[in-house]
Amino acid sequence: MVWNIPYLLWALAAALGIALVATACTWPVAARQRRRHEALVRDAVTRMCAQCAGRPTGLRRLGRDVVDILIRQDRLEDAPEDAALLVSADAVTSDHSLSREENPPDDTIWQQPGRVPRVAEHPEVADLCDRTRRTMEHRISRARLVLDHAARFRAPEDEDCRDRLRAAFDCAIEEMRATEEMRATEEMRAAGEQGDALGALCALTHIDLPVPDDGVPGQADVPALRAQVNALARLALRHRAAIATYKENA
Repeated sequence: MVWNIPYLLWALAAALGIALVATACTWPVAARQRRRHEALVRDAVTRMCAQCAGRPTGLRRLGRDVVDILIRQDRLEDAPEDAALLVSADAVTSDHSLSREENPPDDTIWQQPGRVPRVAEHPEVADLCDRTRRTMEHRISRARLVLDHAARFRAPEDEDCRDRLRAAFDCAIEEMRATEEMRATEEMRAAGEQGDALGALCALTHIDLPVPDDGVPGQADVPALRAQVNALARLALRHRAAIATYKENA
């Protein structure tokens, strides 16, 4: 076989030229994408730092308030504004209910004659405790990923902010681990021991996470947070009704 060397050289030169042109065309696009990505990450870090002052986000604050009401109701205590807050919490989160397509809740544990309905005994409390912990873990994981991306840009003005955020997330993880002992495990239930799922849920909702609900990375967890707050509010409203029935029959 006879090779046409000039033709091959021409073909190679043409291919190289096409590759160079393609690279020259795509490089500005890649550069713009990188700048947008860097701006998005730095904006996320800035907003998380602004949230680092111990102020819970709107949804987490609402969830915290509802759990505090559950604690009071479990002690048969009541504040004048509790009912209105629960109705409001249910209304603002009703489009994201965990149980909107599920079977009606089973509250038979609150319907035993002569027995005071206790929030802590309801199995839904343990389920919501697990859901809350998972959502918090996901939120922290996404926030740490943002910090890792921010570190690659080597912006010295953000370094102190990133350090404070890392410390806050490390502290939150330690506090979450401390609540695990309060939560009843399968081994504890098998041994007949009762864990404090309501106490663990209360502790979880009082852990500060400096992650806003809007934008990256917090927005991804907003549907889950809204659903959990809705489920908590409805649980509290049903418990109030169970207490009223108990008092009428007492």
